[in-house]
Amino acid sequence: MKKSPFFALITLVSIIFSAYPAYGATVFYANGAFTKNGIEWCEENKPLYDLLGDEFFEHHKHSIESRVCANLIEDPLWSYSGPDRVEKLIEQSRYFSELEIAESREEAKVGVVDPTPAQVPGNKTEEKIEESVEKQIEQLAKEQVEETPKQNEVQDVNEDGGGCLIATAAYGSELSTNVQMLREVRDTQIMNTQVGAMFLSGFNQFYYSFSPTIADMERQSPAFKEFVKITITPLLTTLSLLNHVDINSEGEMIGWGIGILSLNAGFYFGIPFFVAIKLKRNLLS
Repeated sequence: MKKSPFFALITLVSIIFSAYPAYGATVFYANGAFTKNGIEWCEENKPLYDLLGDEFFEHHKHSIESRVCANLIEDPLWSYSGPDRVEKLIEQSRYFSELEIAESREEAKVGVVDPTPAQVPGNKTEEKIEESVEKQIEQLAKEQVEETPKQNEVQDVNEDGGGCLIATAAYGSELSTNVQMLREVRDTQIMNTQVGAMFLSGFNQFYYSFSPTIADMERQSPAFKEFVKITITPLLTTLSLLNHVDINSEGEMIGWGIGILSLNAGFYFGIPFFVAIKLKRNLLS
């Protein structure tokens, strides 16, 4: 049997009305805040808001949902990507809803309606961000203050021709004989040649990266101070040899430099190595 157009129209209307309750059951706004569906609705409407601007509110009949959504989009929290983003946005929408309600009450008193979103007095999220930034700045300033004495110590040593930080701490004063000897070797021998100056420049970059810490440890521990004093004695002894020779060329500086390095390698590595071998043989025999 052929169905009439009227029957088809009735069927279409029935389908629409049967689907409407399911659509209407999707709650965007409840208990003074957006629901999860409301946040999704807001995300879907963001491109439209970006395109229309203030006309976005007219498009949505100046509903409270549209104004809350606009405030959410403009809020720094909108770009948050953590796993609890939706929950945070829902809570923030409650705050914006309260602002809208309060503004509506004030507008009702004076008889003037402002269709745009309520102005946010000191956005909560921005306040938290500013507070976090301020704390970070304070922490950086504190660290800078703590670091400045050590930096000044190193800078003073470099600028005024001071001696070795570790040796100064070990012998208690820059005026001690050994520290003065190191300064004299540096100024009258090593720095008088280009290759020596280049070596010292590179060495200082490495040396001053750890020497302030060692010097602090020496000041805090007399036992460690004595240990360091004994440890650096071979180095000071070999360097003192440079005060008894004339270095008049780059080649001589290179030769003496290799000689000093070889002597120290023997003191600090060669002798302990042979002693260890000797002890091992005695234990095995």
